[in-house]
Amino acid sequence: MRRGHCEVLSRLCLRGGIAGLVFVGSLAAQAAGIVDAGLASEPGGYLVTEFRLVTPGAGPEDCPDGFNEGYSQQFLAGLPPAEREPYEKDPRLLQQALAPWYYDDPAEDPCASPAAFPDPGMRTIERPLTMTRFEPDGSLSTRELPPSQCPTPEAFATQVEQRTIDNQYWRVMGCVRGYQANGLAASFADSAILDGSMTILLSVGGAASADDGAIDVWMYSSHQPVTVGTDGKPLPFASLPVSAESRYHNVARGHLRDGVLTTDRFNLRIIQAAQRLDSELYLRDARLRLELDSETGVASGFLAGYWDLDSLAHAAIRIQDRTGLSSGKPAADAHGYTCPGKYYAVHRLADGHPDPESGHCSSISVLYSVRAVPAFVLDAPKPM
Repeated sequence: MRRGHCEVLSRLCLRGGIAGLVFVGSLAAQAAGIVDAGLASEPGGYLVTEFRLVTPGAGPEDCPDGFNEGYSQQFLAGLPPAEREPYEKDPRLLQQALAPWYYDDPAEDPCASPAAFPDPGMRTIERPLTMTRFEPDGSLSTRELPPSQCPTPEAFATQVEQRTIDNQYWRVMGCVRGYQANGLAASFADSAILDGSMTILLSVGGAASADDGAIDVWMYSSHQPVTVGTDGKPLPFASLPVSAESRYHNVARGHLRDGVLTTDRFNLRIIQAAQRLDSELYLRDARLRLELDSETGVASGFLAGYWDLDSLAHAAIRIQDRTGLSSGKPAADAHGYTCPGKYYAVHRLADGHPDPESGHCSSISVLYSVRAVPAFVLDAPKPM
């Protein structure tokens, strides 16, 4: 193994037997104090501190007909100015006019059962875009490409290894006001991590070969909230246990070259919770790419994959909450879209895992930006 790999992994493989680590000085000084463990049999650890959908932002040329409208906007737009004024002055009247926001019967709820309602249409980005994509060799590119298409089942099965993972989900949400750079989604991007609703851990271990730097990469959910410092950010070097549920123990074969960690394809399930949400994120044929800073121990990069449409509908349209009801309608209204519109749009633009019988794609490509700091991962399964 090359010396550069050892230097990076000396900071990546945080060993449970390290004692007396003094938390002083900057993060760089802390990372430099980690024992030079090399590639250890015990997995090293990271705590994910940022996990955000990549939403590049849309311009007038992307959405020539403007942004989509939520339930409130559509209601107000259909009123003459004189009738609209009272609702604009008193938001309580508007809320009453659009009630119910929560339905006891899912069949009556346009967000709990969007397929039971007609497609109202949703404005999506149809033109070629220059944006970040995950290439088959593990690199990133910003090529200008038209919308990704749903292939035949045979083509997808034979080409998935060589296929560029697009960010087709951005095309669905690109003309939504709440998903712009200063929108509601960005303001809550890391709230689930900071409030303890969604804790994600990474661990790396196993023996690497001199030829390809192959290692094991694990990605876990944890039920323990992160510890937040006075700066409002999760503290590094925390000790966090993995979830006891094996469903949220995800493993991939990884490769470390020149401080860049990439993985082969793997299926990913992690707990996805935020505010009222009680769901999971299910990505199929996911891939991870992280650049490891040997001075600070911080890892940053991207996670790409294909978001299963049933999982997406539960977590991002229905928004199943802890009461068993759908919170989808108020969420859709706050961001600026309708649930049936989004439901039909993600199915129309889906570009992964076509069904062998219908030929319709059952997943859509998506890209997340990821940042992680060193942590001690406890109760992790032993590497195979």
